[in-house]
Parts: sequence; structure tokens; C-alpha cells
Amino acid sequence: MLPPDFENALAHLPQATLRVGRDLKVQWLEADFANKVGVAPTLGHGLLEVFEFGRSRDALERAIREGREHEGHVITSAMRQVRVQVKRTGEGEPEGAWLFFEPSGLDDEGAFSQVVQEVARAVGETLEVDNVCAAAVTALVRCARVRRAEVFLCEEGNQGGLRRAAVSDLAGCESPEDAFDPSADPFLQALGTRRAQIGIQRGYGDAMGSIFAAVPLCAPRRTVGLLLLYKEQGASFSVRELDLWTAAAGQLAVAVENARLLREAQAALRVREEFMSIASHELKTPLTPLKLSLFTMERRITTGQPVELSSVLKSKRQVDRLAGLVDDLLDASRLELGKLDVSRAALEVGQLVAEVVDQFRHAFDRPFTVDVPRQRVWVQGDRDRLEQVLVNLLENAHKYSPAGELILVEVQESEDEVRIHVKDKGIGIPGADQAQVFQRFYRARNVSHRNFGGLGLGLFISHSICKLHGGNLTLSSAEGIGSTFTVALPRMASREVRKLPPRVLLLDEDRQHEAEAERVLRGEGFEVLTVRNGDDALRNAAALPVDLILLSASASQQEVGIFLETFATLPRARPVPILLAGSRRPAWAWEGTVLCSRPYRADELIARVRNTLALTPEAGWPVAEETSVRM
Repeated sequence: MLPPDFENALAHLPQATLRVGRDLKVQWLEADFANKVGVAPTLGHGLLEVFEFGRSRDALERAIREGREHEGHVITSAMRQVRVQVKRTGEGEPEGAWLFFEPSGLDDEGAFSQVVQEVARAVGETLEVDNVCAAAVTALVRCARVRRAEVFLCEEGNQGGLRRAAVSDLAGCESPEDAFDPSADPFLQALGTRRAQIGIQRGYGDAMGSIFAAVPLCAPRRTVGLLLLYKEQGASFSVRELDLWTAAAGQLAVAVENARLLREAQAALRVREEFMSIASHELKTPLTPLKLSLFTMERRITTGQPVELSSVLKSKRQVDRLAGLVDDLLDASRLELGKLDVSRAALEVGQLVAEVVDQFRHAFDRPFTVDVPRQRVWVQGDRDRLEQVLVNLLENAHKYSPAGELILVEVQESEDEVRIHVKDKGIGIPGADQAQVFQRFYRARNVSHRNFGGLGLGLFISHSICKLHGGNLTLSSAEGIGSTFTVALPRMASREVRKLPPRVLLLDEDRQHEAEAERVLRGEGFEVLTVRNGDDALRNAAALPVDLILLSASASQQEVGIFLETFATLPRARPVPILLAGSRRPAWAWEGTVLCSRPYRADELIARVRNTLALTPEAGWPVAEETSVRM
């Protein structure tokens, strides 16, 4: 006979007690059972009604029906996890079993609060990410009923991936959990869906595996990593647990994100301070000689002495340098605000490259080689901005290469894009710096501010301009060997290229004949540039490539000579064929030069022009020779 206060005594025990028969119907349960377990079985009804379907419930059912002792975990219909022990009834008693239930895992908010407090305390002491994560996993193992806890953080940068930032146990023995596979489905799903996932970690040999939960660390704007929690063998996680750990993971994610933002802010401050130091030095460098030069010129003028041209030119160079620095700062500011506009138009890449390299060939005592495809390659681009990119790349190649070393500029084409390679054999860029050279104000560590000036904006601006064109700027380099910068741009569609008018440069000393040829050619869709007084019209022709020169055979040898000599000084990527107009070939012309009638006959003129354009210039073909393909 049980004492009358037996039920009251049971209320003070952590376990909840229940008795079932072989048919799994409830025969007796203590009065406080519902408060301890969270569900209330009904006397005379089936026990399994209060548990969720699953293998753990099936194992419990088999043990009771077979009269075996059993220990395991089950999930209640209230979505709480409980640990259950099955003990057979004593001899002489009706067949059945005694069941003892106790909470398993984190089903109350007390431990959760402790963990959050530990994370907050760690954040208050330091914002070092790994230290915060270490405090979190230690608190999890101590406060929650988990065997092991880990934090993996998403790597920043292009590589991506996950990095183990903290683990709760670092025992010397090897553990199956040490072989972390970030491509496993639970981890990918947790990162992709931003929701906790359950998985099974296999053991060694015949050993049982353990259940783990992959809980994403979700900051407000991004997922920063994973929290992994491992249970003892056979145990699982209740929905309530996952909800609480998701909230705890959110607190940890905010701490991790705040630490990252703090690092970025500190880095930005360092960059700003370094930039202010560099900018003040770079701006002061041209100002000092400019001020001295102007002072000297002022003194000479006040004393009636002539001002030397060399002084004016030196001052102009310093002004140009200052203007370049200011332009870089303005462009960087516009890019940051998204206000740097590009005006796109049809642009032939070979011609642009030839012109830019020609500027450097005349400005510096250095050999350049240009290699472009025989056929023209077109893009839709802003000529001034793309010229700015090439100028910056060539300036860098010249600045960081030994004197007299060859610089190669090569244009390659594929079906969809055009690539411009600028190759040098200079100091190169260390591997650790290569991923950052396109950042604003960044300068490689092997670049001395004393020996190599600059604000560290050129590559940032150039990279941004290429992006605005739908292209890219990439780097291949080895320290001490040299660098290759590659500009990749989308190629202009073939149907759009076919719409571009061929350009004819026309020289005829007779204004009536010239006007007639221009009328006929324009009527057939040609773009015509007439040359009456030499240099000006020729300079205007340099922006886009000229397809053909139509030259009057009756022009004086002096006129033709001046024209061809002037045209030869203009940078071009390819030779230009010449068509002579007249009744006979002049003495100065090559024997194979094609002739057309003059006065012009429309049908014959168009036929001659089209035939000449269709032919590929061969050895000895009458052309205005190229000056930039090999320099």
C-alpha cells in the first residue's frame, strides 16, 4: 500500500512516470505528468498518440511490445524532445512496462538566455570574430545539452567557402566531425534557405553516428556562416530547440557582422589617412617647381628679361600633372556616386590602340610593338574613356619597366569579345597584392611612393570604366618578371558593323570634279572626307580608320607628296589602299595602281571603289604605308 503523499513526492522528481500494458494503452500516470512532459496521455488510450511519428517512436513501441528495456529520445506532439527509459514490470505483475520521461535538449529559455548573455559578454570584451565565436561554442556546450558545437564563417573575397572559426572540443583524438564537407546537402540547404537543417554525421567503422543541426548565422543583409550542434548518439533536436538556436545564431551573426563592419571601418580610416598623406605629397610635388618657375618668370619679366620657352614648357608639364591628379580624384568621386557616364559609339579598336601607342612612341624614348588583326575589330564604346584606360595602362607599363625595355600591345578577337593586352617586363606585382590592385587608393607593396608617384586611382578608374562598357580589366603578373593587363570588351554585333559606312579620303585639285565624286560616293552610302588644304582635314580623318584614298592623278607631284607625307605621319593600325583618278598613270605612281576615269563616271567610279575595297593589299600594292603596326 503506497503512502498517501506518494503523488506529491513524485512531483518533486525531474522524471515523469507512466505505466502501459503490452497493448500500449495507458494504465496509470502521475498527476504532474503533463507539467513535466508537456503532453497529457489519456488513461485507457494509446500512449503513441502523444508522440510524433518517427523511428524513435517505432523503437519505443517495439521495446514495449517485446517486453524489453529501452532508452532513447522521442518528440512529443507539442514538438518537445524528451528522453524515455522503459523498465519491465516486476514478476507477478500484469504484463507491461514502466516509462520514465525527462526533458532532453533545450526546451526552456533559461539555457538559451545564458548562451545569449555569454555571447553579449564576449562582444563587450572584444570584437575579434574568432574570440566571440569561441565564447559562443563554449557557452553552448555548457548550457545546452549538446556534445559538440562549431562555428564556420563564410570566407570573404572571390574564393568563398567556409572557415572553421571555433570548436568547443579540441581533443587530441580524431573525430568524425573533423572531416567537415561544406558541400554536403544540409550545409548547402541551411546557407541557401537561411533555415536550420538536420543531418546525420557518420561514425567510424560500425560506430553509430550522431545527429547534428546546421543553423545558419543570418545577419540582416547576408548569411555570415553556420552554427553546427552535435547531439549524443541517438538523440535528436526538437522544433523548439531549433527555434531557440536559430534565435541564438542570429545574435551571434549580428556580433560577427558588427565585428566585420568595425574592421572595414578601421581599414577605411587607414586608407583615408594613407590617401591624405599620399595626396598631399603628390599635389605638392608639382606645385613646388611650378611656384618656383612662375616666380622666376615673374622676376625676369619685371626686369625686362625674356622668358625662356623651356621654363614655360616645364610649367605647363607641372600644370598638366596637377590637372591629371584632379581629374583622377573627380572620376573616382563620380564612380563612387554612380555618376560617371559613358557615351558609346562605334569604335575600331586597332585604330584606337595605334593612336594611343603613337602618342607614347613620340613622348618617350622606348620601343613599342603593336599587333592588331588584319581585319577591323569594332566595339561600342566611349572613345575618350577607353583612351583613358589605355593611357593609364601604358603609363604604368612605362613607369614600372626598366628604361629601353620593350612594351607590347596586342589586340585579339574572338566571336563575342575583343581583348587588348598590354605586356611589360617591369617589376611585376606580388601575388598577395594582385586581388586588390583594382581597389581605390591601393598601391602594391613593392611600389615606393618616393620612386613611383601616383594616388593609386588609375587602375580603380580603368577597371570601373571597363565594367561600365560591359567588359572587364584583368591582371596576370609575377614579381620581378613583368605584368600583363587585359582589357576585355564586348564585340560589336556583325549586323551593326555592316551598317557602318566605308570612309573615303578624297583629294582632287579641281573643285567641280571633287564635288561630283563626293556626290556620287555619298549617294552610294560612303562617308567622304575632302582634303583641300592638307593637315586639318587629315587630322579629322584620324578619329576613325580610312578605308580608301581617292587621289587625282593630275594633281601636282608637290601636292601629292605633301598629302602623302602628312598622311603618313598620322597613326594607323593598317595600310590604306589608293585609287587614282585620271586618264593616265603619272610618272610617280606605281605600275599596278588602279585607275578610274576623270571626269568621274558614276557607275565606273563606284565599281572601281568597291573592287579596290574588296581586294586585300598584297606585297607592292599601292598603299599609304602603316607606321604603327611595328614600332
